[in-house]
Order: sequence, then structure tokens, then C-alpha cells
Amino acid sequence: MTIKKEIKINPIWLIKNGNKVPLNKSVYRHMKKKKSFPNDIIGEIEDNIFIFLDLLKNTSEQEFNHNLIWVGVKLYKFCEEKTYEIMNLELLNKHENILLGWVLGKYKFNKYKSSNSAPLKKNLVNVTRKQKLEFEVISLVRNLINIPANDLGPMEIHKNAKKIFVNSCNKNILIKGNKLKKEFPLIYYVGRGSEKNKKPIFSEFSWTKNKKSKKITLIGKGVSFDTGGLNLKVGSGMSLMKKDMGGAANCIGLSKMLIDNNINIDLTLLLPLVENSISEKSMRPSDIIKSRSGIFVEISDTDAEGRLILSDALSYACEKKPDLIIDMATLTGASRVALGTDIPSFFTNDELIATKLYQCSVKTGDPLWRLPLWKNYQTQLNSEHADLKNIGNSAFGGAITAALYLEKFVDNSIPWIHVDLMAWNINENLTSYIGGEAMGIRALFKLISDIAEI
Repeated sequence: MTIKKEIKINPIWLIKNGNKVPLNKSVYRHMKKKKSFPNDIIGEIEDNIFIFLDLLKNTSEQEFNHNLIWVGVKLYKFCEEKTYEIMNLELLNKHENILLGWVLGKYKFNKYKSSNSAPLKKNLVNVTRKQKLEFEVISLVRNLINIPANDLGPMEIHKNAKKIFVNSCNKNILIKGNKLKKEFPLIYYVGRGSEKNKKPIFSEFSWTKNKKSKKITLIGKGVSFDTGGLNLKVGSGMSLMKKDMGGAANCIGLSKMLIDNNINIDLTLLLPLVENSISEKSMRPSDIIKSRSGIFVEISDTDAEGRLILSDALSYACEKKPDLIIDMATLTGASRVALGTDIPSFFTNDELIATKLYQCSVKTGDPLWRLPLWKNYQTQLNSEHADLKNIGNSAFGGAITAALYLEKFVDNSIPWIHVDLMAWNINENLTSYIGGEAMGIRALFKLISDIAEI
């Protein structure tokens, strides 16, 4: 007869607003004095682990819920190879984020490491299937962004997406070569300077449910590497440009999340995929190109290439008359200057959507912050010889003028969200992981899920 060995459960206690936990008050006060967020928020006494959430009390609900993820990451790093249980999860409205943080603590990108260590045998019994599925999607997004451009060009991004969706999508269209030049001239023009195996393409995936389902279109900026073109970036500005396909990676991840959860929508994923390279075929500053929509665009700066490929994709999306268009792009440094690297900005032409998306961001702890489509800045895009330029003529408000440029290609009767994101995590105070990041997709998933039920 085999006797099953009983697994010892090590308790974890959340401390918030003086709730009762097995910790003497004087010991609690003594421990708390030595703690500070984000560096040191966890303590241990006699196999009991305590998380001092009181140290987060001066943050907004949005930031508090977001920080719970990093608390979970830190908890995973803190714990040894044992089995644990958080004993009072009911203390938190958004306790799922600590559990998501725990599983994210396991993430490693070891594809290019010669030797890999075995995964640690840590277990948190509270973790559910939901967190495991979210981890799978976030890992997918991170992995795609982390792969270097020598291994992940436009066609490889398409093939990765095709592999992910091969058993679920109803239709996949790939446009390249002369057909791309004719139908998506700006996408073609941005990518025409690249080498043969990095040529520009346009990829479309669609999932059709029924005529009554809401039609949602996602567009992901997919610049597999951005040199800046003839307006060449300096070395430091180019070092992270493998992440310039972060919008595409996040839209692929968001699509997978929607499909895996069987959300009742008609979904279309559009991926304009290019490499912005330098050769005798590269686009030049002052070139004027007629876009898919018929608008003539003057190339004032070849390093403002992302909005060019998005504009043709937006025009195509509007032709299908969806109920909502969302584009995601690592579009401007100006957004990072305004909001830092943790918080993507978003722009929208619909006030109700703006309110709903912010509420979804607060509830999920997935930060997004609205910036305005400030019409007074539109004149910065005026061109002497074309309908508009691809970049503003001021050093200020760059994220706004980029969004105003994109808005020119959006049918104003169609609700539209533009997300300008970093797609890269550099916040070492919160996590030891540095690299590609999923941003905004959990908030957008909730928004789309809510819209599907209306």
C-alpha cells in the first residue's frame, strides 16, 4: 500500500488597513517600519509570510491594482521551492492580479541562452486557469518582441501569427509585391528599401461568428526593425528597435485572448509588416506618396514610418465599416516623455468609449491614460506641396500630432482607439525582468468583452 505524502502548505497573509492576521501588533509595527514599496514589501516569521499592502495605500485604484501584479512577481521571487497559499485573498477586490504576478515571476526568455536552468518548483495553490491563460498570452507577446530582427522579419511575424491562428481563423490573406504596391502604397514604400527576405507585406486574419456580432478590427504596427531610414537614428536610439513591432505583437496576443475566451465578436486582425532599412530604394525626405485613401502624404521624416503603414491599414479597415477599430503602435517617444515607460497613452474619437476604456483600465490594473486629439495642432501637419506631412513641425506635442495624422485616415462615423505604447519593460524597481512587454491588452480585452454583450 502506497501512503500519499501530505504536502505542507505555507501560509501567506495580506496586511491591509489593519486587518486581523496572526501577527503581534508590536511585531507588525516593528516590521512595517523597515518596509518600503517597491523594494521591500514582504516579510517572514516562522514560515508565515506577510505582504504589507498598507504601503500602497496612497496610490489611486488604477495604480494600486497595477502594483498588485508586481507584488505578485516579488512574492514569487521571495518564496522558496515550497507550496504556498494566500489565506485571505478576499481582502482584495482585484486579488487576481497578485496571482497573475506570481505566474509572471516564472517568465524567462532563454531562446538564445546556451545553458538553461531548470524551472523552480514553487507552487501557489490559489492560482487558477485564468491566470495561466493570461500568462500564456503575455509570454507570447514578450517572446515575439524579444526575438531579434535577424530571426524575426515581416514574413516571420506573419508565419508566427499564422501558426497561432491556423486552427481558429476563418480567413487569412497575405498581400505582397506589386499587389501591395498598388493597394497599400504607403506600406510598400516604407519597406521597399529592405533586403529581399525582409520585404513588406500586409497580413489579415479574420474570425466570423454571425451577422449580429459586433465587428472589431485590431491593427498592429509591425516594424520588425527601425533604422530610422535616411533620417538615421543614432546608435542608442536604434538599440531597442527590434521592439518596433510591439504593436503587432500585442494585437496578436489580444486576438488570441479574445479567441481563446470565445468572445462573441466578428474579429479582424490587420498586420502591416515592414522593416525600415537603408538602401538605394529607401524612401527620401520630401518624397510625396499617394496613400490608399487618395490622400497625398509628404515624407518629412523617414523615421516617422509607423504612422505611414498604419494609415493605409486604417483606410482599409474603415472600408469594412466595423463597430470599433483599435490600433496599437510603438509610435512616439513623445508619449514616453509625457507618461513614462509604464503607461501607454490612448486617443479616441468617441467620448463614451474613452470613459469605458479608462474604467476597464482601473478595474484590471492595466494602465492606459487618455491624451487629447487637440485640433489646434493640426496645422503642424500642413504641407506646401501635398495634402499633409507625416510629422509635425514642432518639438512639442509629438504624440498628439501623430494621432491627429492617423485620424485623417479614419472615418469619423466609426469609433476608433489609438494606443501609443512602449512595449518594453525597463522598470527594475518593480521586477527583475527587462524586455518586451504586453501593455493595455487586458484592459482592451475587458472593453471588447463588455461591448460584445451590449
